Amino acid sequence: MLSSIHPFGERSRSNSFGRTAAAHIVGSTLGGAALGVTAGAIGLAVSTLFAPSPTARTAVVLAATIGALLIEVTRRERLLPTRRRQVNENWIQNYRGWVYGGGWGAELGFGISTIITTALVHLLVVAMIIVGSFPLAVVLGATFGFVRGATILAAIGVDSPERLRLLHQRLDAMRSRSKAGVVASLLLATAFGLGGVL
Repeated sequence: MLSSIHPFGERSRSNSFGRTAAAHIVGSTLGGAALGVTAGAIGLAVSTLFAPSPTARTAVVLAATIGALLIEVTRRERLLPTRRRQVNENWIQNYRGWVYGGGWGAELGFGISTIITTALVHLLVVAMIIVGSFPLAVVLGATFGFVRGATILAAIGVDSPERLRLLHQRLDAMRSRSKAGVVASLLLATAFGLGGVL
């Protein structure tokens, strides 16, 4: 997304980066909320049918967390269900900035409608289902969508091809640190989960 929506590109298309980015963040937040609605509805059905205890809920999330951790550490993300498509890049040539910004944001915010590159997305869906609270699932989804959409702000200073290249170099350099952060957060979540079960 950062290679497509940035001030330099939006200016070349006679669009406002601020308007496109705002639409992207709003769309992503709404997409995440829609994921929360879907997962929350499934979670309500699970709660009604099985009435799992708090310990059972914690154990399920703990198992999913350990699974996500193993997948991230062994770099086996390809074993997880994913989509083979990303957003429709043709929109950028045919629509105004707020349309493709909002539309792409909604798809990315929904989380499972495009390529999934980390087990954290699957873990989030499991957590939203097993939490058994429709409002909390929606809040979790909307928060995920907002954070995912807000990453577009990393491109705020890209006003030339050289700055775009520098942004991509910085993002490439951060890849290993990002992976380490994911693993660390999963380790911490596993520790909390073990505390809740034991």
